[in-house]
Amino acid sequence: MVSTDSWRMQKHAWIAAMLAMVTAYADVVSLMRYHSFASILTGNVIMLCRAMVDPQTNGHHFSFYLALCASFAVGAFLHRLCENWWPNRGGSLAAVPFTVLMLGVETWYLVTDEDAIYDDPVLRWSVVLVSPIFGVIAAACSTGRMGTHTTMVTGHVLTMSGVLGNLPFKKLTEQDVKKVIMSGMVLAGTVCGASLGAWALTNKTLHNVLLFPVPIVLYILMWLHDHLCQPRSLIKKVQGKIREKPQELKSETDSQDSQDLEEDDAESPDDLQSQV
Repeated sequence: MVSTDSWRMQKHAWIAAMLAMVTAYADVVSLMRYHSFASILTGNVIMLCRAMVDPQTNGHHFSFYLALCASFAVGAFLHRLCENWWPNRGGSLAAVPFTVLMLGVETWYLVTDEDAIYDDPVLRWSVVLVSPIFGVIAAACSTGRMGTHTTMVTGHVLTMSGVLGNLPFKKLTEQDVKKVIMSGMVLAGTVCGASLGAWALTNKTLHNVLLFPVPIVLYILMWLHDHLCQPRSLIKKVQGKIREKPQELKSETDSQDSQDLEEDDAESPDDLQSQV
């Protein structure tokens, strides 16, 4: 059944794995294209510090990485605003403007000469318009019912290592199994996405279109995250109706019994004598 815990867990795990795969793919391409990460904030902060010491690092000033981190934070901030205004719909709503922005950036790349996409200093700054959608995804996944980051490999490795380390001392609980499945799916998605991105980069003629489908796929996944993982209002309504039906039948039966008793009590002694 759709409402069972196991089925909800499967939906969570598959959506987390797909988000991890698309995000890892985008990071591999963005690392080659922008010399920065679209979604890994830790990597961008490390590059920021490196650029502060050596301003010529990767041809970027430290302000580039600072703007990139700030744009990621803007995405997470807008998600929280939307989530407060429209509960359980924050991810899919906050992703709309940033999906349009990223599509605009990728259209810009489509009309740019293939040989110039890595040397144009203005195009390099376009990653600042790409990063916010990944801030939305990170915030939605970590604070929603999924309750996990889809871009943090370290956390998932620690989760799996901790569970395996407890095996000699205690039996696995259902919660432990769920954690291992979720972490394993995210790790598998990350490996697949990064490998796909590396393979795609081997084709030199497609570099300006590699990220074009990413915003569309990310928005679809965010919509699925909000509408499949989080809300179950329709299911709850149906279950409520099912539970109400026996109560309504019981109430009708009790009402009919009370009415029959009242009619019996209302019969006069003369009527009883005449019946005799």
